[in-house]
Amino acid sequence: MKFLHDHLGSDDQTDDLPPMELATLNFVDQEWERSYKAAMREGNLRQVRLAFIIGIILNTIFVPLDYFILPENGGVFAFIRGLGINGLFVALLALSFMEFWRTRWPALIFVAAIAYTVFQSLVNVVGQIERPIDTGFILMIFMVYSLFPLFYIQAATAALVCTALFLAITSITGFDGDAGGVAITSIMLIVSANVVGFFALRRLEMLRRRAFARSVIIDRERNKVRELLDRILPATVAQRLREGNAQTTERLSNVAVLFADLQDFTTLAASCEPEETLSLLSKVFEKFDDLVEKHGVEKIKTIGDAYMVASGAPPGSTSSIRDIAALACDMVRVVEGMTRPDGTPLGIRVGISSGPLIAGVVGDSRFLYDLWGDPVNTASRMETTGECGRIQVTHDVVDALADDYTFEARGEIEIKGKGRMRTWWMTAGPSQAITAG
Repeated sequence: MKFLHDHLGSDDQTDDLPPMELATLNFVDQEWERSYKAAMREGNLRQVRLAFIIGIILNTIFVPLDYFILPENGGVFAFIRGLGINGLFVALLALSFMEFWRTRWPALIFVAAIAYTVFQSLVNVVGQIERPIDTGFILMIFMVYSLFPLFYIQAATAALVCTALFLAITSITGFDGDAGGVAITSIMLIVSANVVGFFALRRLEMLRRRAFARSVIIDRERNKVRELLDRILPATVAQRLREGNAQTTERLSNVAVLFADLQDFTTLAASCEPEETLSLLSKVFEKFDDLVEKHGVEKIKTIGDAYMVASGAPPGSTSSIRDIAALACDMVRVVEGMTRPDGTPLGIRVGISSGPLIAGVVGDSRFLYDLWGDPVNTASRMETTGECGRIQVTHDVVDALADDYTFEARGEIEIKGKGRMRTWWMTAGPSQAITAG
């Protein structure tokens, strides 16, 4: 119950995406912000490398253009672009494979952007081109805004610094007459490219952050479902269902089944307030759950105040009938120390049987892992016909535990659906001999 309260009570906190700051788009919650940045640095390294490769290819395309179009020093700039700039890009790409730069790749991008900006500026100044419109630089601006997965503020800062640097260097030449109008047009195009890139980047950053937040929330909810499924079903069965295996029903050759039931619980429930009844039952079952985990057996289900456990199920279980016997003794001991709301002692009846049975998941909604077979019915009868504070077992249990426990023959009793049966009382401690009867 505590698991349900803790997890279902937190659902309202994940209905909406975490809020972001208007100016920076950072998550208001610093834990979300740190998680986002860590995921971006690690997850986008491959895209960074791809962007460097694309940049090298595009830069190479401009090599012949420098050589044939620039009025002055075309060959020099073609050489610098082909070997110098591309060489720098290759070196930065290689650095991205080093452990130190795995989360510091934004610095590599910033170095590449500054170097390319300076080069393109010098092409305009030294190359003596008539029109200072630099499509190569505008292309780089769009790469900074969109292709390289920089954070919002990083990309905007890099683009604006490069733009200011480019305009500052190219303005050295000055333009007169008609050339001045061309220069103004060039500046407007570059500024416009930044405006378009900035708003595209802002939109892209919002989408990235929302996608990240949704993926985190989905993962959290998926983990809740998995954990809940593991609590409802045995772990191996839950795993098979998650893997899409619909066949979960199997015949098991030797399973020990235990039923435990609180003495006179129906009378207790009628005489107490509902809250008191539920509180007591929750305390008892929580203690039983702890014992089940301690002994490594499998809780199957609860029916009212009845508690059903099995060993040897599901397939692959390493628990045995000895674990069930130890659990039964602990259950009796735990209940002996508890009292009803009116202060009177609480009592318990326990029954155990063993043998072959069928186990599997039933139902498509509110499904559960259940057991069917004679040992289940017999263990239930051992409990209902038992006595308070005692553990009643069948002959199969006596045979399996003869060396570990003491048994007292009860004799033959009438069992519904089976007729007369010999049963035994089991007590804790190593036995010297089995009392025949």
